[in-house]
Amino acid sequence: MPLDRAPTASDGWPAAEQANGAEDPMIALFLLLVIVAMVLGIVGVVAKGLLYLLFIGIAVFLGALLLAALRMRRRPGKRPAR
Repeated sequence: MPLDRAPTASDGWPAAEQANGAEDPMIALFLLLVIVAMVLGIVGVVAKGLLYLLFIGIAVFLGALLLAALRMRRRPGKRPAR
């Protein structure tokens, strides 16, 4: 039974392909900021006298969320059609 889809550049599903290569660094930066925020938060809670690290971790996490929100808001018309 042949498929009606034309082969794509990556031989995968068309929906799985990425439209823009600039997305990868932003996702990596967001994940790095979230991981740093989690580590700072855990160290701030566990280590005695380092509670300020918890607040720095919260600030980094909020910054990562703000960065992600600004990136999604900037390109409202570039979402793929369903």
